[in-house]
Amino acid sequence: MDPTSEPIEHQEVERTGPATIHSLRPNILRYIFSFLSVQHYDYLNHRTRTIHNHLGPVSLVCKSWNAIASPLLWQERTFHGWNAGELLETFIQQTENADFSSTHEYGDFVKRIEIIDSHDVVDKQNGQFVINWITPDVVLALSEHCSRRLRDLTLVFATGLQLSNENEEGLIPWNALAEACRRLSMLTLTNYICPVLPVGNGHPLHIFATHTNPLTELVLKRCKNIPSETFQQLARTCGKALTKLVLLDSDDNLGAAEMIEFAKHCPNLRHLNVSWFESFEAKFNDEALIELTTNCLRLEYISLLDANQISDLSFQTLAKLRYLRNLILPRAGTTETGMTFRQESLIAVAKSCRRLEQLHLVAPGATSSKFFEALLFCPNLQVLVIVELAQGLLMDQRFKSLGLAKYVDPETTEGYKLVWHKKT
Repeated sequence: MDPTSEPIEHQEVERTGPATIHSLRPNILRYIFSFLSVQHYDYLNHRTRTIHNHLGPVSLVCKSWNAIASPLLWQERTFHGWNAGELLETFIQQTENADFSSTHEYGDFVKRIEIIDSHDVVDKQNGQFVINWITPDVVLALSEHCSRRLRDLTLVFATGLQLSNENEEGLIPWNALAEACRRLSMLTLTNYICPVLPVGNGHPLHIFATHTNPLTELVLKRCKNIPSETFQQLARTCGKALTKLVLLDSDDNLGAAEMIEFAKHCPNLRHLNVSWFESFEAKFNDEALIELTTNCLRLEYISLLDANQISDLSFQTLAKLRYLRNLILPRAGTTETGMTFRQESLIAVAKSCRRLEQLHLVAPGATSSKFFEALLFCPNLQVLVIVELAQGLLMDQRFKSLGLAKYVDPETTEGYKLVWHKKT
């Protein structure tokens, strides 16, 4: 009888010796090592990351363990704090000398890099903050040695001059980054001051927007001087791949035309967060919101902090977004002549967007008892913020049916601000 046809319990297992930790298969070791990882939730970016910083001692046990632990240990590198410059220099040296290493090419393991400039280092001669870590030379080194698997890049610039020993212009080589990192899908830039150059003459960031791999997440916070043409090119390049768009504290170059371009070319958007500097007028208008609700039907998160030009004409189209979970419009719906949202539109949004978890509106007068009754269609509602609520509604006992604990914000001086949180 063929022994291979016998049941497993009757087959003899051939053993060459006692089972040890070194005889375990790589997939079993990888599963065991996973218990040393830490799950970290990034509240700013609304995603969970797995950190493997505790695998350092494991990688020093033997060659087999090192081969499994090193890719996990090196896949995410973060540099911030007073010693970030020294750690970053060591990291670049290790990736540049990988060809002469007897173990691995460590740059090929890197999937995520985060560099945060130190705001504690001050140039005493001119009193300005000096950028020490994010230089053109550093970005060029990353594009040359960490481009194979790099998917997520976060650069937080400090204010001041961008210094470089080899590049006199001090321009970040975005073109090299776009050509080398063909797996880059998530880009976060903070405090980046874009050089004021004509777009047609080799503008570095515009070249990146043209040749980069389609991004799934694009986050730009407090970035200045980005040309309008670059925003539109990013929308066309990212296209259907883009699911998250965050443009916080933008300047005058970001307007309704640019937001319409994102709405037209990025139908798979799930997360949208847009705001402007206080010194600039918000430009998100009815036309942009209608285009958004027409093309991006799978939106789950909308935060328009400065959208005070939205009227009831576009607000009522939010009822199309069946997957909407968070709607934050703290300044929409108020004009010099008074309230612009009709009660019917508020009720239609509450009844249609049944997955709502957070709702933040300015809605004086229109938020009647019928509106709160319509919120009963949203069983997942966790946070509700209504600014300038009519005083008579505060004592309505029917609010309790939503299962939310209410209180009036004591800091508000004009009208009433009602904040509800889910009872725990």
